[in-house]
Amino acid sequence: MTSRLLFIMFLMASGPLRAHDLQYTVVGGQAVVIKLFHVDNSPFSFEGYEIYRDGEKLPYQVGRTDALGRIAFLPDRAANWRVKAFSEDGHGLDFKIGTDAAATLSGSEKPAFERYSRIFIGVAVILGLFGFLSLYLKRRKTT
Repeated sequence: MTSRLLFIMFLMASGPLRAHDLQYTVVGGQAVVIKLFHVDNSPFSFEGYEIYRDGEKLPYQVGRTDALGRIAFLPDRAANWRVKAFSEDGHGLDFKIGTDAAATLSGSEKPAFERYSRIFIGVAVILGLFGFLSLYLKRRKTT
């Protein structure tokens, strides 16, 4: 009876574990890379930017430039794009670029078993330990 109760409690507690699973996909395609730099060729590093598709009010992408002052994005279609880059001290620029073709994306996602195999193995080990423990305790009670 106790092992059943523990098993049910374990199953109920394992539900939130799936919420912490982080997924990833590797994609390749025609990325647009923009390099921002100051007049002295020092990079515009770790500064904010926003990218808008022409005619839209919400940004397509927001973020910070990398250590080399680069912005990379994958356009979903041919369009004109507005790039706004800005720093906290007021420096920045606002310019437009055009892309003539949408990026071709292809990705590979891990199958579900690969993503959750460690959880399945952990549950199997725990259930096996509880099984051996309950058999051991039953044999002790009968002798």
